[in-house]
Amino acid sequence: MSRRKLLSIAAGLFVLGPMSVFSQEQSGDPNQWVLSVSNQVLDMIRRDAKLAAGDTGRVHVFVNDVVMPAVDFLRMTRMCVGPKWRGATPEQRSKLQELFREQLIRVYSGALSAVKNQKAELAPNRLKPTEKDALVRTVLVEPGKPDIHLDYRLKRVKGLWFIVDVNVEGIWLVDNYRNQFAGIVNSSGIEGLIAELEKKNAGA
Repeated sequence: MSRRKLLSIAAGLFVLGPMSVFSQEQSGDPNQWVLSVSNQVLDMIRRDAKLAAGDTGRVHVFVNDVVMPAVDFLRMTRMCVGPKWRGATPEQRSKLQELFREQLIRVYSGALSAVKNQKAELAPNRLKPTEKDALVRTVLVEPGKPDIHLDYRLKRVKGLWFIVDVNVEGIWLVDNYRNQFAGIVNSSGIEGLIAELEKKNAGA
């Protein structure tokens, strides 16, 4: 995977800021919320040397404090695992969320150093938000570099918008991981997927 692709994935899931800071915007126009927070978070990464360098400990803190409060991670993990999720025990579901989050953090850690002079802008979008669903289209621009298109699927829960999927240059994150997980789950079950994620997260 290219460095720019890693950057776009990282930027895509780091778009959402701390609830204490952005909760008011999070209940309003999803397009303006995503745009505003995208640029604020990119600025946060640029100003945090450890985060920009991909320091694993700092990335963990950043994910827990910045990403998790505004992402419906349970829904995202469930969609990635697919139909077999229904047969998983509560313990297995909890473990899958933990391991999937760790895998995404490993991706982020290798991508954040690529954050330089990028800026997020809204892209043309004919789809209007409904009461519970929204699709936000953006483009990540950088002087002298090709634009990167990022789309976000959001769900509204109890009056607040939450991200549930990210599209990077035509590839949805959930579809990408669902395709990766499907063969493992079908042949080895949920325990096989857990074992595979543990292996990858250990760097094996």
